[in-house]
Amino acid sequence: MADDPYRIADQVDANMLEMMASRLEERGRDARFLGMIDDYLDAANISEAKEVLDLGCGTGVVARRIAAQTDFFGRVTGIDLSPEFITKARELAATEGLSNKTTFEAGDIRSFAFEESQFDVTVMHTLVSHLDDPAAALTEAARVTRAGGAVVVFDGDYASSTLETADAKRAAEIDNAMIEATVTQPRVMRRLPRMAKAAGLSVERCFSYLIAEVGKPDFFEGLVDTIGSMLSSSGVSTEDEAAAISADLKTAAAEGIFFGACNYYGYVLRKL
Repeated sequence: MADDPYRIADQVDANMLEMMASRLEERGRDARFLGMIDDYLDAANISEAKEVLDLGCGTGVVARRIAAQTDFFGRVTGIDLSPEFITKARELAATEGLSNKTTFEAGDIRSFAFEESQFDVTVMHTLVSHLDDPAAALTEAARVTRAGGAVVVFDGDYASSTLETADAKRAAEIDNAMIEATVTQPRVMRRLPRMAKAAGLSVERCFSYLIAEVGKPDFFEGLVDTIGSMLSSSGVSTEDEAAAISADLKTAAAEGIFFGACNYYGYVLRKL
């Protein structure tokens, strides 16, 4: 298994962490991505929640989105494996005047001390694709969510992810290398209905999206900038191979011949 940097966010070096944080914040400014977040927050009736848990919160994109809503009067607790991400999340929340509605703590979601049924809504945003055991994490999310409360799972179906490169004969191989370098569970969103039932959750809503960019990348621009480092640091490509792939994607973007696409899904699960 390659070292998906988001799976081991407490172990990667400072340069990789900075690239990862930048990517998280870039996606958090994308109107399409924010629309996806708003879809599942609205479906989960987030404005009625008093206690919200944001698991694998990263730099706090979703926690801050919730706290910034004028009709939300509760509190969001964000947990992430990386202390550096938590520091960044606290700084951004303070800058945006949201510290009174947010709490961020470093911790391992596989073993945290929250009480059973403590939260009204638990959010797992772009988390399960990076976990060794997503089913166990979903069961733990269900445990800390009250009966009738919502567990929200949003992530990419990264098995569908593609960034077309110049070498048509190796296109599928290069796609697989990119997927392996960035996620641990590329098919997990297809398994969510089965995992939800096993965790005592029912599927209330499922939102589906396709992000496809042709010509010049916007949403995928950050990935184009960082994919070379991720490929080499994860060990799925040599430095020369990673540099060649990165250069090809950047050239395609500059020449207006870029193609990239990925499916995303947002599940609103209800605790029985």
